[in-house]
Amino acid sequence: MFEVIDVHKRKGNGFDNLTGRRFGKLTVIGLSAKKAGRKSYWVCQCDCGNKHLVRSDSLKSGNVQSCGCLKKEQDSLNLRRTTHGDTVGGENRLHVTWQGMKQRTTNPNNTRFNRYGGRGITMCDEWSDYENFKSWALSHGYNDSLTIERVDVNGMYCPDNCVWIPFKEQAINRTSTVWIEWNGERKSIKQWSDVLKINYGTLHSRYYRSGMRPPELFEPVKNKKIPR
Repeated sequence: MFEVIDVHKRKGNGFDNLTGRRFGKLTVIGLSAKKAGRKSYWVCQCDCGNKHLVRSDSLKSGNVQSCGCLKKEQDSLNLRRTTHGDTVGGENRLHVTWQGMKQRTTNPNNTRFNRYGGRGITMCDEWSDYENFKSWALSHGYNDSLTIERVDVNGMYCPDNCVWIPFKEQAINRTSTVWIEWNGERKSIKQWSDVLKINYGTLHSRYYRSGMRPPELFEPVKNKKIPR
């Protein structure tokens, strides 16, 4: 059932060799001798230790991401969520936060994987269990108005590197944020806008469109004369 053949025997126009690639919890070992029409099957090794035979299109689409153990884990998790009250109106948002964190660090098919798991950002083993993450979150001031933030933006998701902060603050800490140094202080455009009481849109336009830099960037906005 798990016989692997030389990929060169199947090579042709449009053939995509998936050997060595990872899809969810599955790592492709090699091309299977089994074939259905023009569809190729691949022998995959699941993280749980089982081998599984999966069709090419099912791997690429993300429809199959494990040998079946992922569904069992999810079913078990759903049962625990019901048991512990993690439903809509309870800690559902906290669970969504955990799922999102897990997906973007471990699932190559996740749209945000390249910005996280793809550049080496991982989630600690302790938090692979939702109950451990939930316990940490609730003991560190979690509420629905906060979002999880890594202190070191290049570090992993773990108790020592994470805090809960308002959404507004997280936007400031993004890796794409431009930092401007002036008079010995380093702030984002938004922070300078708040400190100097200059409209954010004005500073943004000056910086990106006009190419202004301090001190010209921070000159007070001159009031336009009202024509008489």
